[in-house]
Amino acid sequence: MVKQDKDHKVYVLDTNVLLHEPLAYLSFQEHDVVIPMTVLEELDHIKDRKSDVSRDARVAIRGLDDVLRDATPEQMLEGVALPTLRIESHRTPSSGKLIIVNDHLFQDSISGLPGNENDHRIINCAVHLQTQYSDKKVVLVTKDINMRLKAKGAGLKYVEDYRTDQLIDDIALLTSGFKKVEGDFWQNVGECQTQQDGRYTVHDVPKSLVPDVFCNEYLIDDTNHFAARVVGYDSEHIRLKDLGVERLMHRQAWGVKPKNINQGMALDALLDTDIELVILTGPAGCGKTGITASFFSIFVQTYLQTLFLLKKLSIYSRLRSNLSNMSLRVT
Repeated sequence: MVKQDKDHKVYVLDTNVLLHEPLAYLSFQEHDVVIPMTVLEELDHIKDRKSDVSRDARVAIRGLDDVLRDATPEQMLEGVALPTLRIESHRTPSSGKLIIVNDHLFQDSISGLPGNENDHRIINCAVHLQTQYSDKKVVLVTKDINMRLKAKGAGLKYVEDYRTDQLIDDIALLTSGFKKVEGDFWQNVGECQTQQDGRYTVHDVPKSLVPDVFCNEYLIDDTNHFAARVVGYDSEHIRLKDLGVERLMHRQAWGVKPKNINQGMALDALLDTDIELVILTGPAGCGKTGITASFFSIFVQTYLQTLFLLKKLSIYSRLRSNLSNMSLRVT
């Protein structure tokens, strides 16, 4: 069933991976991909719901059918070769297989988890394959954090999150978007050139204070009063837009208000029309999704309201024109 090669890995995919990216199994071209029967059952239950995730389930099912349509039951159990990908007019040869495994045949005692939950059956399948192919690396891929913890507790050596869809391989390499200066920032500045730019104050400070800065990067300090954004720099000076923590914390848009300075900086960046792209990163619950979703929802609402008003104005203009024409004909 699985290719006997030590460098060849076996990836067991959880249902949420296929819902997150319906064609995720194509990302493992050089390795074997196992889809437990429980995953197919979950996709079947989800596909008929009236939600966006149902569409992803149907796409995943159709994709699997395209690969396995002409395969016999024996071939499905042995593995069907993954289709060759075409990337930028070049074909990437595939050496991996797509395998359907009937995990209902495995005993629950393999992992020690009760078999009354789908997550447990998928974990049980991965542990069974790990025992069966002890010389190979069997990896359970799931986006469920709690499931990853349970899988490790059940004895599975390798558990991973699905990250192939990320545009940036290592998100830790991204700049945080702000720097915190120790102590009081202005105590270290001394003299600086200050000028008024509209309603904002701009300062030119020596670059030696913060040598490695980026444009649109925020600066804060330990006083909880100072906050600024880098709007330009050269080899000797940094131009800072003086914002202040209090001003950032009072930033709001259509009822969306920041709860901390990090959200305040994010909101300020999103509201600045001079910044064309804003990337928000952070742990779950930090507010990045809520802020961006609110902005998108407000944008759509405003756009629809604008279209509605324009349509009303158009109807009114045509009606007024017709009334005018009628009055001319009457007289």
